[in-house]
Amino acid sequence: MNVPKGEMVWASYYNADGALCFLITSKPDRESYFLYRADDGKLTKLGKSKTPAQLIEKYNVDREIGVSDV
Repeated sequence: MNVPKGEMVWASYYNADGALCFLITSKPDRESYFLYRADDGKLTKLGKSKTPAQLIEKYNVDREIGVSDV
């Protein structure tokens, strides 16, 4: 799985089975963050935000990986 050129991974989110589900990346200046869904070895960009927390909340990352039922 290739991270887009010029971006660095800041957080990786795995489900209970240990499968990678999401990545949060940014450019080195960290002005904005990008959320990607990992599926079948490919990354799909879901969104962009000023903070990782906004992406996690907007795209229900915790619920998707099984951390929260809410």
